[in-house]
Amino acid sequence: MIFRCWPHEPERRPVRRSWYERVRGAEMDNVVGIRFIEAGPISYCTPGDYALGTGDYVVVRFDRGEQLGWVVLAADQIIAGNLPQGPVRVVDRIATAEDVAAWEHNSERAAEDRGSAQALAARTDPRVRVASVTYDLAGRNAEVTFSAPERIEHRWMEQQLGEQFRANIHVTQVGDRDRAAAAGGQDVCGRALCCSSWMTEFPAISIKMAKDQDLPPSPSKISGVCGRLLCCLSFEVEVYRELRGDLPKVGKRVTTPVGRAKVLSVNSLKQLVRLRFDETGEIVEIDADTLRAQYGSAVRPEELEAQIEEPLRRRDRMLQDNLVAVMAPVERTEYVPQAMPVRVQRDIEIGFTEAVASDAEAAEGAGESGDDEPRRRRRRGRRGRNRAEGGAVGGGGSASGGSPEGGA
Repeated sequence: MIFRCWPHEPERRPVRRSWYERVRGAEMDNVVGIRFIEAGPISYCTPGDYALGTGDYVVVRFDRGEQLGWVVLAADQIIAGNLPQGPVRVVDRIATAEDVAAWEHNSERAAEDRGSAQALAARTDPRVRVASVTYDLAGRNAEVTFSAPERIEHRWMEQQLGEQFRANIHVTQVGDRDRAAAAGGQDVCGRALCCSSWMTEFPAISIKMAKDQDLPPSPSKISGVCGRLLCCLSFEVEVYRELRGDLPKVGKRVTTPVGRAKVLSVNSLKQLVRLRFDETGEIVEIDADTLRAQYGSAVRPEELEAQIEEPLRRRDRMLQDNLVAVMAPVERTEYVPQAMPVRVQRDIEIGFTEAVASDAEAAEGAGESGDDEPRRRRRRGRRGRNRAEGGAVGGGGSASGGSPEGGA
């Protein structure tokens, strides 16, 4: 009997990888960064069997012909996390002297054809501004870019420019920033445009960046040759924000030990804050470090006092008033008589006159009888007299001097 021992793990057969998987595998091992336009985007390509270094000129094949480029990132300078998703192209060959000469000739031809393309487009649609014209090494394919205020149809450009240049034309509409980067030139600083010399991506810029750097919000002073906000506004904005720190903004109102004030300006470079007091109108410059040290304690925002401190102060005042009202005597206010109706005032005067007369009669009767003390007689007003007279007329017993039973 023969016993056969089977291995614990099954035998693993080699798996055939597709072309895309092989390229992606080689991409992780050996990839270089190539640039085809000055200050343009970097394309990651596989060098193949070539050992390429920074500055080497190579030729890469695209869908619309071959393009000459130069290596800007060597294989050991590539970070795997920055690699794009999708297939990468393979370097076709190292550029020769003939390739470099053809590239220079096509560059001069593109500069001349750019003016011709602009003249042709201006006759058909004045809104079109041609940005660039780029030829391949063979000179049979061309890439034309243009800008316009709005999205327009540009098929007519491909037909007319193809007949004029005798090449396969591909037209693409781009933005104003891309047109300025392709055209080049100098900005207000006197140096070459950042987007056409070294900057590869356009940063996000807002008007708030200009305000943070104490620049006037005038479009003519913070706009570049492309008509958009200057890209250099994003270079130093973080430094200005760090210098400003937690200082109050311009226009805010603060409370100080000497009164309320308004923030007129904040100079981040000189570290000075200008305040104008409401009561005196005096303008005072305070060191930013001093104001920053006192901000929140001696110098506070007006909103803090209105929203937090004022309700607490009002509550303390109410509790104090209630406590004083219970413990301290209340001051009696002086009585001020008010005007009474004429009828009520006449009734009071008549009743007072009758009361005085009855008191005089009682005093005389007491003197005649010889009593030491005068008899006390009940005072009756007008209402009591009317009741007595009414009883006498009606036959009451009290008015006739006898009892009710005797009168009956």
